[in-house]
Order: sequence, then C-alpha cells, then structure tokens
Amino acid sequence: MNRRNKPVRFAAMDGYRGLFVVLVVSYHLGATILVGGWVAINHFFVFSGFLITRLLLHEQVRTGWISVLGFYRRRARRVLPAMMILVSAVLVHGLLFEQVAERKQHAGDAFATLAFYLNWRLISRDDAYFDMTGSPSPLRHAWTLSVEEQFYILIPFVVLAVCAISRSRKVRVSVLAAASVTAAIWTAHVGYAGLSSLPRVYYGTDTRVQCLLVGATAAFVLGRGDDGRFPRRLPRGVAEAIGFIGLAVSISAVFLLETTSAWMYNNGGMLLFAVAAAFMGASAADPRDLWLNRVFGWAPLAFLGRISYGIYLYHWPVVLWLPMSGLPRIIAGPIQLALIIALAAVSFRYIEAPILQHGLRAWFRPLLTRRVVAFGSVLGLAGVSAIAWQSGAAGAPTNVPPLVAGAPAYRPLDGAPAKVGVLGDSVAASLMKGWQPKSYTDLQVDDFSQIGCSLITAPTWRDGQTSPEDPQCTKWMGQWPDTVKSRGEQGLLIVGDTHFLTAHKAASGPVRPGEPGMAELITKSLDAVRQKAQSAGVRAISVMNVPCRRIDENKLDPALRFFAAEGSDDQMVRWVNGVIAGWAAQNDAKLLDLHSVLCSNGFQATRNDIPIYHDTLHFDPRAAAMIWTWAAPAVRDNVRAARP
Repeated sequence: MNRRNKPVRFAAMDGYRGLFVVLVVSYHLGATILVGGWVAINHFFVFSGFLITRLLLHEQVRTGWISVLGFYRRRARRVLPAMMILVSAVLVHGLLFEQVAERKQHAGDAFATLAFYLNWRLISRDDAYFDMTGSPSPLRHAWTLSVEEQFYILIPFVVLAVCAISRSRKVRVSVLAAASVTAAIWTAHVGYAGLSSLPRVYYGTDTRVQCLLVGATAAFVLGRGDDGRFPRRLPRGVAEAIGFIGLAVSISAVFLLETTSAWMYNNGGMLLFAVAAAFMGASAADPRDLWLNRVFGWAPLAFLGRISYGIYLYHWPVVLWLPMSGLPRIIAGPIQLALIIALAAVSFRYIEAPILQHGLRAWFRPLLTRRVVAFGSVLGLAGVSAIAWQSGAAGAPTNVPPLVAGAPAYRPLDGAPAKVGVLGDSVAASLMKGWQPKSYTDLQVDDFSQIGCSLITAPTWRDGQTSPEDPQCTKWMGQWPDTVKSRGEQGLLIVGDTHFLTAHKAASGPVRPGEPGMAELITKSLDAVRQKAQSAGVRAISVMNVPCRRIDENKLDPALRFFAAEGSDDQMVRWVNGVIAGWAAQNDAKLLDLHSVLCSNGFQATRNDIPIYHDTLHFDPRAAAMIWTWAAPAVRDNVRAARP
C-alpha cells in the first residue's frame, strides 16, 4: 500500500477533541461560565463525520470498493465495549438505589442505548436536556451515540453513491454540501419555538445530521480528486487561516451562546458552527508543521482526545451519582473530572484498545486477568466511593436529619397508606428527588410536577412582551387531573410556584408581584387547581409556600436566569406567601409554612450542614429529604382527617 494513502492519526485533531470533551464535561460539572458548552457536541459530530468518511475514502481508493460489513465490525469493536460497561453500571445502580419507576425507565433507556435509538426515545417523552431536576436518566448523554450510529449505518452507502455519481471532486463536494444545506433548512422547518420544542430539535437525528454531513464534505474536499491524489493539501496560508477562524468562532460560542438561542436552529447557526469545526478539522489534517497543530498536538491534550469517548461516556453517571454537593464547586469539579479521566484512561488501556486491535480474542490473551483486575479495581473504588458518598451525603433514609430540631421521629400509622400527588413546577420536581418511600410506609406520594410549567395559565411578561405559551404546559394542565383520578389520589400537595414571583399578562394587562391584579391571578389559579382536584376525587389539599432564597443567576441554567431578580426579593416572597395563606384559609387547605421553618432567622444557605439549594433555586436532594421529615406527617394527617 502506498504510504501516502495510509491513514494516519492527527495529533491536533485529538487535541481538539480533548479540548472540547473537557469543555462539555466541565459544563455538566457546573462551570456555568461555559454557557455554550453544549455546542461542542456539534464538533464531535463534525470530527466524526470527517474521520469516518476519510477512512472510507481511503478504502475506496485502495480497493475500489468498501466492505460494509468490515466497517460495521470495526465500529462495533470501538463503540460497544465501553458502552456495555456504562449500561451495566446503570442497571446495577438501578437495582441498588432507584425506585421502581426510575428503574423501569432507566432499563428502557439501557435497551434504547444498545439499540441506538435513545435520542428518539428521549424525544418521545419530551426529555428536557438542560434540566437537572426530577430524575435525569444516567444515559441521557448517550443520545449522541445513537445519532452517530444511525449515521454510520448509512455513510458507507453514501460514500459509494457519491463516488459513483462522478469522478470530479467538485461534483462530489457539491452534492454533499447541498445535502448539508438541505438538512439545515429542514432543521429550521422543524424549528425551535420555546422549551417544549427543544427535545425534538435538540435530539433529532434529522436536525443533527447536517453536522455529520459537513464533516463528510470536508473529507471529500481533502480527498481523492480528478488526478487520483490523496490527500489534497490546501495552500499553507489557507490551512493556517481556516484553523484560526474555526477555533475562534468555536471558542466564542462556548462562552456566549445560551441554550435558548433560537437562531442556532432556525437561522443556520448549527450549520455555521459545523463549518467552523470543519475548518479546524481540515487544518488539523494538514501534514505540514502548522503552528496551531503544534499547540493542539501537545501530548497530554492529544491523549485526552484519544480517550475522549470514555470521558464522555463515564462523566454523566459520575455527575449524577457522585455530586459532592457538600463541597464547593471549585473543589468538587476537579475531583470529579480527575475520577472521570482515570476511569476513561483505564477503560481505554485495558478494555477498549485491546478489543479494537484484536477483537474478542483479546479477552482470551494472557493479560486478560491483569486487565480485568486493573479496570475492576478502579471501577470498584469509584463504586464504593459513590455508595459511601450517597449513603453519607446524599441522604439515605436512616441518615436524614429532621428539618426541625427536636421533632419526633416519623411513626407510620396503621391502615391503608394515604395517597397524595405533588403538583408544581421544577421546584416541586426537586422536592420529589428527596422522597424516601421506605421511610414513610403509610404514605404514597406520586409526582405530578411538570418542569418549566406554571400553575398560572396566563403568559409571563418580560421586557415589555409576553412569552409564548408552551404547548407542553397546556397539555400538562389538561392531563394531570385525569391522571390524579386514575391513580385514586386522596390528597394533593401544591408546591409554591416560582412563577408566582414573576410578572404576567392578565386579561386586564400586565400585572406584577405586589399588585392586586397579581394577587387575583394567583388566587384564580389556585382556585382552578382546587376545582380540578376535587373533580378528580381529591378530598384533602395541602399547599406549601415559597421559602426565601438568594438566587445566583451564574449558577442557574440560562433559561431560568430571569428568576434571579424576583426570587431573591424577601418582601415579594412574603407578599406571595400572604396571598397563599389567605387562599388556604378561605378554602380549607392545609398550609405548610416552609418559609417560617427555613427563614424565621433570615436566609440560611444550609441546615444541618446540608445546602438547601443545589443551584440556589431548586432543592438539593438531601435538603428535600429533610423537608419531607417535616412535610410528610402534615400531608398524611391532612388526608386522614378528610377521610369519610
């Protein structure tokens, strides 16, 4: 085989992948300054499309054909070993720590991950990628693998078809470039129109394929041309310039682009950043000694790129299972990142690389025992650490301190369990993360919260205009009463809605907290909930008011930052709680005065050395478990008092 036609590994490309995987992981670890860290996913798609297409072109140049089955076999060797480790860990964790409903959902996610359709499964349940409340799937991040594997199924045939169309590089590149633009136009047609539309446009294979196609286009630009030469070199100055341009555009996105940037989907933004990534890839593939390639070919950074697949796979469970909430983020983040890199390095060295080189025969080689023991030791140590942390810090039932000092231990009562539904927005969802059913055997609590949705049906009013109503929230408002009725709920706990502290557009015009019109709007909304609940058979209603907070917008998801100004105003919080208390008194509802319990001596960030909020807005799971030690008896007794 001609040496110049032999595929080589580009150190700078590995360096870019190492950089962007660290940015993605750091974003998930809480580095909120990286508001556009999610954009780096596009770069992985582009780099993958570029490298895979380049390899297929090499094979087509050498043999005149592509072995599709051989390609699938190589992809399986690269993808499946680490994925099997991840899925196995998720299933074992579910058996040890999760409730039945979570276990079933995550088992379904595991199957969808292995079958490479997880992204469409997440779309079908309207999974909110940027929300950490509720119970995020430990496999949520694997949606990217589903998109790539679906692309891998087709790309050999795409390369063969494009090569069959014409021997001209210009024609081939034009065909793929047109396909990329068409995919971008289709993405705009699918469109982003608010948070309810985000899952479809964010996870969709059809909306992401433009990035993979841009990478494939770049491979053809540098690939075999009319003269049969492979690879093609750009002029040195061009190669240097496009590398700098691509890097500058990409890095700016990481620091400036928020999750709600509609133009990313509706106006070709995703295509723009895909082209920037392709510029970086084309520059990195240049065999000459370019300055930028020397920088990003730095061995430690390139090593991170080589193990980037494992880093990406293992990071999300570490984020969820080992949150280290008791430590400052500046300390916890590096510890978590170091653990993730260690797991990925050992996995690559002893599992992934041997199977990639030798297939399953690697398992029967003499080094098998040492490899398994080495990886098992690291994985076991991480598992023991996670168990210890979850048991000691995340709040196992036996270690949850009472919210109110000196309160008696919870004593289950005889008789059938009281059935209660919890209703509210993402704050209610975060409260449910602390629910420990084994500690309250006489109380069954079901989650009817909806992330991103308010109990107030009027649209919010910000910056002199209304926000469009979310169709998903409208759907939720119509469906929850039927679900409550079908489950036979006896009680309903309404959790104080953060949206009560924001301005809305009522029929009479804009109304703001502190104004009579806003009090009327809150009261009407609570009346509507009560009427629907009673029609569904609910006999006892409890309502939890709004606690004090000091909301830091830099610790919030960008889509929620508008809460920072309103939610930290103690005067407005007390005003809202007065409205809630007045409504409860007039409607025979049980008031759970969480504000008095948490804020009687002013705002306190912690209780029993446990942070109350994990992002300054939503309850930390351990704090939520504490709150239930106080709320559960009141909710249960309210239901029992209302029983006929």
